[in-house]
Amino acid sequence: MVFQLLPEREPVEIRGGATGPLVPFVVPLEATEMFIRVIALWHDNRPLVGRAPTFELKSGRDGRLTAVDTGTGKVEIREIEGDLAAVAEVRRLPVDSYLVTLSGLRENPGPWHLRITNNDAETLRFAWVSSYREQETWQPWMVLERATAPQDGLLALHGESPETVITVRNRGTAPLTIDDPPGTRLGSEQSPVVLRRRPASIAPHDTDELVVECGRVSFADRFSHTFDTNDVNRAHTTLSFEVLPASSAYDSWDDGPAFCRACGRCPDYVPPPLDVGGPCGTCGHRGAQHFDVPPDHRNA
Repeated sequence: MVFQLLPEREPVEIRGGATGPLVPFVVPLEATEMFIRVIALWHDNRPLVGRAPTFELKSGRDGRLTAVDTGTGKVEIREIEGDLAAVAEVRRLPVDSYLVTLSGLRENPGPWHLRITNNDAETLRFAWVSSYREQETWQPWMVLERATAPQDGLLALHGESPETVITVRNRGTAPLTIDDPPGTRLGSEQSPVVLRRRPASIAPHDTDELVVECGRVSFADRFSHTFDTNDVNRAHTTLSFEVLPASSAYDSWDDGPAFCRACGRCPDYVPPPLDVGGPCGTCGHRGAQHFDVPPDHRNA
């Protein structure tokens, strides 16, 4: 990987007329140029297209902070001793994106820092990608809404409930593509949660929706699914689920028992593959617990 997506957790929120924090970024030893592609986020599905921000760059721990604006041409970035560290230039791109170019980099002049001033009246959130290859600064940033149980980071679904909508945001600088086909079972092939609809692509700034459906659930379970996308950060593309029975006040389904009733094990139990790790399809007990379940115990 030859790029950094910054900031690491959340975009930097900067009020109108305010200046954000100094954020470090890596300049590899072999780099002779660096590119920083910045996006200014406003409302979902709506760029502001307002006043361009001011970018300040610093080389070295005690280097001088030098402001660079769009349309001002090339600006020299110097270290504290006055030595030239690089030449910077900012170009405004469509829909509130900006490309900062550092050329003529000295060998190992770091650490480097970036600071942004929001020159607009509206509060904006800024995210950026830095790389010594310009094409690598085109990167999506997938954000999955975790609803219904935010304290655990879980999306809670009840068996045979209506379809559930999951909001997907793209905070990055490139379109986000989602390749899981509709009909995919999320988590494992035995999962009750099925992907029903998904967008093929989400543009920067924009949001769209995933639609999932949970089938019959006879026992509570938790699992995660990592979506197949062009966002290489698995933490961005992984969503955790909790599935719950529609009601715990039942003894059995019409097509057979939901739980062990006569003894401490299910005679039809077959351990799932190691990469699945799911519970017994007949009684709902996990493999580690299956042989130590009291008779008539409900795993609800």
